Amino acid sequence: MTEWVAAGLFFIGAVIFAALWLRERTNGAVQQEQQARRTREHTAEMNRANELRDVIITTIDDALLVLSSTQKILYANPAAEVLIGRSPINETLMGVLPNPDLEALLDDAQKLRGEAVERRIEYHKRILHARVIAPTRDDQPFQVLTLRDVTHVQRLERARREMVSNITHELGTPITAISLLAETLINMGQAEKPKRLRKMLKDILRETNTLTHLVQEMRDLSLIESGQMPIRLTPTDLLHVVQLTVEPLHTLAESKMQQVDVNVPYDIAVLADERQIQRAIKNILHNAIKFTPEQGKIQVSASVNESEAILSVKDSGPGIPLEDLPRIFERFFQVDRARRDGTGLGLAIVRHIVQAHGGRTWAESTPGEGATFYIALALADTPASDDDEWDTPPEALHDNISDDKPVDNELAPSNPIAEN
Repeated sequence: MTEWVAAGLFFIGAVIFAALWLRERTNGAVQQEQQARRTREHTAEMNRANELRDVIITTIDDALLVLSSTQKILYANPAAEVLIGRSPINETLMGVLPNPDLEALLDDAQKLRGEAVERRIEYHKRILHARVIAPTRDDQPFQVLTLRDVTHVQRLERARREMVSNITHELGTPITAISLLAETLINMGQAEKPKRLRKMLKDILRETNTLTHLVQEMRDLSLIESGQMPIRLTPTDLLHVVQLTVEPLHTLAESKMQQVDVNVPYDIAVLADERQIQRAIKNILHNAIKFTPEQGKIQVSASVNESEAILSVKDSGPGIPLEDLPRIFERFFQVDRARRDGTGLGLAIVRHIVQAHGGRTWAESTPGEGATFYIALALADTPASDDDEWDTPPEALHDNISDDKPVDNELAPSNPIAEN
């Protein structure tokens, strides 16, 4: 009996031990599986993070370079390779981007570890915003350099400063004149002759009109640039538009004994807003007349290619300096800042009117041989008619540009004394 009890107890103990061993084995397998799953998830997460990092680094516009303690390039993203012109890996930074300001920036970053150091530098006629940071840990002896091309931003900043300067200049002169004239009138009282009073009042009116015209042109240009100028594109007879533009300017040309030749074929139809494109042509033609010397010659002609009609206005003035050609369509740009017989907005208005038509405008000039301005417009598929009409999208329609203003002071010049 005792032996049977002992055997039973032994059997029960063995069963319990086996159960405990099996549970422990099962728990261990579960834990290993959970650990393996966590490892796989962590690895997948790290891979996704690395892929995201690589996508960001390779798609950003900024050039990114990682440098060793000896300024050897360890990594360069695609933007950096485009900037340098090749892969610079294992080359020194000064070997591929020699610039003393950049070298000084790296030295400053090394001294101020953990703090970003920034500076604008010039490289191959481009302005780059450079930013360098060196990690604070001694076991990370490298530097991270980013280079952003801010040439366009710098140009816009310069244009903004020039615009403010020009506005101040343009507004300051007539305001000062009005103030002096009004002050003189007050001091004169009743003692002055009526004839002189009338002259001074006319001077005040002239200066006031100048201010009004400048403000109107600035408003018009703002509407054009913001896309709020309605353009109604219809098949338009180009010769008819040119004739309407030339006719009111004949008197001005005759006063200078100038010859204006029109050589535009009668069968060219373009998609245009007749009123607005007439204004653009008038601005250019008025410049040609105003700045071409007496007894000079102005030629208005047109040609056609597969999809465009190209109108040209060529004058026989002194021409435009080559360095000023890229900027003549900028608002307020003046080649000769001493002149005050215009607002400096004429060619800017021309450019934006033509762009609103989906066309293009440009100028060519040889100093001493005159200048030629071009306007290219899309050809109409059907002949000019008063019945057919295409409008700009409704969201672009907001306001219109008034043509009910004198042509004088409205146009941008086409020669070295031009003001825009």
